[in-house]
Amino acid sequence: MAVHLISYLREQFTPAVIDQFGSELNESSATIQNVIGGVLPTLLGGLTRRVQATGGAASLIHFLDKSDYRNTPLDLSQVTGNPLVTAENTAPGRDFLEHIFDDKLTKVTELISLYSGAKPQSVLEVLTQTGTILMGVLGRQEQEKGLTTEGLQTLLLGQATEFRQMLPKELDGVGGLLGFDELVTPNGPQTDVQGTDNFSNNVINPNIPKSPEGDRRHENVRWLRWAMIAIAVLVLALLIQKCSQNQNGIDGVSTDSTRTVESNAMEDTSAATKQSIEDANGQVTDSTASGPLGIRDSSGLNR
Repeated sequence: MAVHLISYLREQFTPAVIDQFGSELNESSATIQNVIGGVLPTLLGGLTRRVQATGGAASLIHFLDKSDYRNTPLDLSQVTGNPLVTAENTAPGRDFLEHIFDDKLTKVTELISLYSGAKPQSVLEVLTQTGTILMGVLGRQEQEKGLTTEGLQTLLLGQATEFRQMLPKELDGVGGLLGFDELVTPNGPQTDVQGTDNFSNNVINPNIPKSPEGDRRHENVRWLRWAMIAIAVLVLALLIQKCSQNQNGIDGVSTDSTRTVESNAMEDTSAATKQSIEDANGQVTDSTASGPLGIRDSSGLNR
């Protein structure tokens, strides 16, 4: 059956996570429990109402498509107790809340604060971190599985009545502010997304039917990955070839290792050769010596 969103988010709040929230926010564990009871139906109901609005589903899909979810946590235990990670990864969650609630976010936070007894800032922190988890789940499905506007609407509207019923009566003000009276699950047969074979309880990889756009995007990612690998192999081969070339020890200029040098012992110093050189040049020794060409010792001229 379709993943039960309320249950999934509620399971994020283990006793250890609740205690950690209480410690970080200077609230009691009982108070944090009250906050959770108000935050979960408010967040899911508000999201569903946003999707019900004209153009709301398309706007949300566009919002999800702009973010990068590689570092978005999948559960709250990954961020509680680590302020640096929390600040870095929940900033997009705040944008997600503002997209859902618009200018009603402050009022929603205040109403849950009055209901739970927690400080408004504590409520906002719990709401932001929970929203970050929910945004990561939906965003991964949009980018990796091609979640469409129709699929998103079907998923949320399939549980709309439950979101409304889970809201505490003391938070009727939130329900009135957000129009929870309109949260009604449509009657009719199960849809593809709600069907038992089309949405597993594994939220990391639920079996949402893929769209052609999702398939194209996934194929482009695979093609780019293989292209980058091929380029890296080519560069590595060129570097290996360059390093294997012989270089002299002075200026690093490559030299021909197959070239041979003829030693002095190989020179032709026979008498016939010397006579031939003398006939042609007038001398067989150093032609740079002083005196006329062919005469090594210029003193011979005076004899």
